Amino acid sequence: MFANTGTISFILYSVFIGITVIALFVAFYIILKGKVDAAKLDKMIELFKYAIVSVAIATVTLVVSDMFKEREQDVKELEYFDRYVDDVEKVDGIEQRFQLSKYLSIVAPSGEMKKSWSNYHDTIKIEYAEYLRDKREKAKLDTISHPTIEQEQRKEQLQEKINIKQGPLVSTGASASLTPRVYLQIPEESQRPLAATVQSVLRNENFVAPGIENVGKNPRTLIPAATEVRYYREEELDQALRLITLLKSMNLGLKINDTPQKVPGTGRGTRPGHYEIWFSRS
Repeated sequence: MFANTGTISFILYSVFIGITVIALFVAFYIILKGKVDAAKLDKMIELFKYAIVSVAIATVTLVVSDMFKEREQDVKELEYFDRYVDDVEKVDGIEQRFQLSKYLSIVAPSGEMKKSWSNYHDTIKIEYAEYLRDKREKAKLDTISHPTIEQEQRKEQLQEKINIKQGPLVSTGASASLTPRVYLQIPEESQRPLAATVQSVLRNENFVAPGIENVGKNPRTLIPAATEVRYYREEELDQALRLITLLKSMNLGLKINDTPQKVPGTGRGTRPGHYEIWFSRS
């Protein structure tokens, strides 16, 4: 409340009004009792009025001066922020945001702007520490030659968290910072080495390929006559076509459907960027 000079001015003005009213009641009481003669009372009242008015004027002048100083400070903060707004929007990841917030929390003009940047820096520092921990854990998992399915899933989770933190502050879409994820479905266990080759190529092409599932064990699973790519969202058709191009370039020895298959619905609980490759039988 007391950070607002307008509020302070109003409170002080109210206090001085209150003092004046009380002084009038005291003077009226003294007059009624006849304790002070009229001449002396007039001088006392004049002196009291002079003191109250002088202090009130000085106080209000000081408050008004502070208000102009605050306004000048606000203008400086806005001008300062305007110089850096483009840099703030263009930071490409949490590392850049951490360094930028640290810099601005130090050099910003004193005031609410500086306080805000300091608070933001304290917040981003926690996220940055988490980001570094995720990267270390992911690097450790990457060194495992034959990871389990759980380890692959953990790597995928970590990679998604890392990608989000490495993304720009202003994103062009909900899935802009998510790496495309591809699940491989094989009908025969003998195809696992072939699927592993596809998995390796996909990872080199910046896809997340977390695992290989043998869906042929379930007799109710419908195996496609030709190897096909499945996708879930209309806006992800281009990426599905890219996957078909990659599959054809590998010379797998399997018939590949030229048309990606759109799974009915709007995602069916999958996250954006989810794709599947269903192998046909050998």
